[in-house]
Amino acid sequence: MTTAMMERPESAAHGDEHWTYTRLTLYQLLSDFIIYKPSIHLLMKWRRHLERINWDNEAFGRFRVLVADRDTSSLPAFCAAESHEYERLVGRRQSGGIPLRESFYAGGTAEVTACRASAEYDRAGVILNKTAGEKDDELSVELEFIAVLAERMTEGVRSREERERLARIQLGFVKRHLLTWVPSFCAELRSHTESALYLELCGMLEALITRDYRWLSARIDD
Repeated sequence: MTTAMMERPESAAHGDEHWTYTRLTLYQLLSDFIIYKPSIHLLMKWRRHLERINWDNEAFGRFRVLVADRDTSSLPAFCAAESHEYERLVGRRQSGGIPLRESFYAGGTAEVTACRASAEYDRAGVILNKTAGEKDDELSVELEFIAVLAERMTEGVRSREERERLARIQLGFVKRHLLTWVPSFCAELRSHTESALYLELCGMLEALITRDYRWLSARIDD
């Protein structure tokens, strides 16, 4: 973070603080909805979180309506329908499902791509909790990696140098990994579903990594 950034007006600093928390929550949300099928438990969990964040993004606004503003009595039918759609689209045991791995979209062998991602986790000192046999280049794992580093940036006790170091690691990962294949993944997902839930998740994911790339770039003093 540059000296000029440290001397920004209070309103700008407040905006930074707001986005620091918002981005962490969004990465966690997207990771959850990729790992887990929609369930009443999952939706109720995120209803509580959505009350505490705000993001001026159309896809996020529509997602909030779908999840947070839905009548509670309609949740069982909604979750049943979207769980079926989840299994059809990305169910892990369905060989015809849409691939969730960077290697499928960005080229290179699966082993090499996973090793490249794993090396980044190791260099950052991050150990990820993979509970369902996820590969290191799977979308949920890559999003969780950014979420872990984003959480470290919210701790409030980091020096300027440490915060810049964390920003640099995240920026490099977004550039070398997420930006290289997430747009292609989202295009593939859109071509296979009419589910409003998954269409809005695609919109949120694309907008988040684009916005975050700009935000992280501004945190680094080259």
